[in-house]
Amino acid sequence: MKLGFSILSHQAPTLLFQRLLCQLDKFPDKEIAIHHDFNQTEFDKTLLQGTSYELVTDYVRTYWSHTNNIKAILETFKMLYSKDCDWYITLSTNCYPVKSVDYILHFMSTTKYDGFIERNNIWTDHFNFYQYFRKGFLTKYMFKVPFVTRQGKVYQKAIRKRRDKSEILFNDSFIPYHGSDWFAINKKAMKFILESEEKINKIVLFLADVNKGPDINVCPPEVVFQTILGNNKNLFLNNNYYRFTDWENAKDWHPNTLTIRHWNALQSSDALFARKFKWEESKDVIELIDSEILRT
Repeated sequence: MKLGFSILSHQAPTLLFQRLLCQLDKFPDKEIAIHHDFNQTEFDKTLLQGTSYELVTDYVRTYWSHTNNIKAILETFKMLYSKDCDWYITLSTNCYPVKSVDYILHFMSTTKYDGFIERNNIWTDHFNFYQYFRKGFLTKYMFKVPFVTRQGKVYQKAIRKRRDKSEILFNDSFIPYHGSDWFAINKKAMKFILESEEKINKIVLFLADVNKGPDINVCPPEVVFQTILGNNKNLFLNNNYYRFTDWENAKDWHPNTLTIRHWNALQSSDALFARKFKWEESKDVIELIDSEILRT
């Protein structure tokens, strides 16, 4: 069974990235596709010597929570699909496996599911902030005006008008879904994604319009693939995406950095991968993962 790993990067390679690639290299049959944003940093291969990967050549400028990231991810998917991978796993350079190669291969080879991807219906109030997503779907940003609160604070108030029904992409028959952008899907699900590129482009254009205002930001990598797959009734998907993250009291929409204090939780977790690691803060727990879980 061949695993395909899709990685987006925008920072120069680090020791953590090197360690990640070394762990992925232990899979006997795998492909690693990396989309690196050369607009932000160079990609010095020196640190990554001895590891196997392939860089996307048709790279794009990526940003946090931006529609451009969809094209970047799709480029890695196309590269991996051309290599005839059986499973496709999205990672960042701050991810790390927390299960052994044998465990992950057995997990993937014996599952009845076509994918492990979080999908929450945005028409519901699964998360409180979905009300703002819906507002963006149903109204169109026009312009912004300075507004003063009762406390004397000035901010830019977005002025919106209701969209014409024909302009609204999502409805009860094409449900918008939201979830983590870290997932694993099999070849059947990936084939459907690549065959749905025209539909994906429509969603991307719609979300770009939704996000024009200063008041709403719907993260495309957390909506596009989740919506495409979630509306396919022929796929058997698991909402558990098997990633360990710590969001308790997290700030700025980023999970907490994993450190030695997370060791017990990592050991007892059913996750296959974890994030977010930073080398200087996380190296002690990474050393324990290597010696006690990955046995390296």
